[in-house]
Amino acid sequence: MKRVFRNLGVLLVAPMLLASCLGDGDTEEITPHSDVAITSFTLGTLNRDTHTTSSTTGNDTIIRTTLTGSDYKMTIDQLGHQIYNQTSLPLGTDIKHVVCTVVSKNSGWITLKSMTSDSLSWYSSTDSIDFSQPRTFRIFAIDNSGYRDYTVTLNVNNTEGLDFGWTKMKDDAALAGWTAKKLVPFADTVKLVDDGVVMRAGKGYRINGQGYVEASEDLENWSLADGVVYTNANLKQLLGASSKELYALGNDGMLKVSADAYAKDWTNETLDEAASLLPANNIAMISWPYASANNTDYVLMVGDASYANNQTSVWRKLSCYDTEANNKWVFMGLDDSNRYTLPIQEHLSLTCYNGHVLAIGDAKTIYESRDQGLTWREESIYQLPTSVQGTQFSMTTDSQGRLWVITNSGELWKGYKK
Repeated sequence: MKRVFRNLGVLLVAPMLLASCLGDGDTEEITPHSDVAITSFTLGTLNRDTHTTSSTTGNDTIIRTTLTGSDYKMTIDQLGHQIYNQTSLPLGTDIKHVVCTVVSKNSGWITLKSMTSDSLSWYSSTDSIDFSQPRTFRIFAIDNSGYRDYTVTLNVNNTEGLDFGWTKMKDDAALAGWTAKKLVPFADTVKLVDDGVVMRAGKGYRINGQGYVEASEDLENWSLADGVVYTNANLKQLLGASSKELYALGNDGMLKVSADAYAKDWTNETLDEAASLLPANNIAMISWPYASANNTDYVLMVGDASYANNQTSVWRKLSCYDTEANNKWVFMGLDDSNRYTLPIQEHLSLTCYNGHVLAIGDAKTIYESRDQGLTWREESIYQLPTSVQGTQFSMTTDSQGRLWVITNSGELWKGYKK
């Protein structure tokens, strides 16, 4: 639980003033608690707009109906402080005007962070809340000792009615027969590179024969920066990158990070669980800007782990680039009751597309996660044509937001919205 270091102002003074206004006959004994959590989150009645077109006149009509929000169970991830609905709301659901019921442990004070600033307001079960982007609820302990933030995301089925398809590009014999390679975004298109290459801000990085990380602007010519002293961090594998950091697995089994421009210095990452729970093989990583906080990326890492029963090991990090931030990797756990885990697969790759995370391995099935890696489902709209040939697959999204898949038979496919 985070500690409060700044004056909470009116938000914390108000309850004290209320207590001081009670007369002697109105006082009751209150036991202060320092433990805070959201224990229940329930959606109220929701509005949904659907569009219909008259077959005779061609006129468009909007029909408004209501949904019982409580039918869409909200999952509370107490480790990652995330709240979300696993079953997506139907297309057309109005999530800009949502009434919800929030219950806190030990009657902690519930506040809501502004969408445009760090200011807080009191939560009310009768107020309409805009969930068009993830919202932060902050719960304060009633003894004023600290607070905890929860990010609440409402998932809406934005693929319903989406007309999506695949088109096959011209076969290239030079792309056939590859192993230990992957597809990465490069310039305005994509490029097939060695599996150990990681992209950050349009530049490629890889570990050279001496154990140092070298860079390339064109993915052809690689070099270390002139005049820069590099630290040999004994790296085993580069894993991925956020907008400002590179991540690697060390030969010591530790997850490492480099935040400098040359990837010359590396330090061990902070983990919330033992390093033995980190994935060891078929590791894939993806990151994207985190909408709930400024100057922050959400980094997702998935891979095989010997302790998992055909489940991938999933970790995430909120990488906040403010100097005072305490960034750490959070193990998202294993849940035997979760029917929607991502199966272990060879040559796993991840990408962001249409606001969600997609995954593919050698099984050729494309999985989609709408809750930042907690659950994964086969989404029929994204599945590759049955005519696709190959035994290994790699997937990425280019700078224009287009989805690409390459196979080791030399086929390159581009996904598109029709």
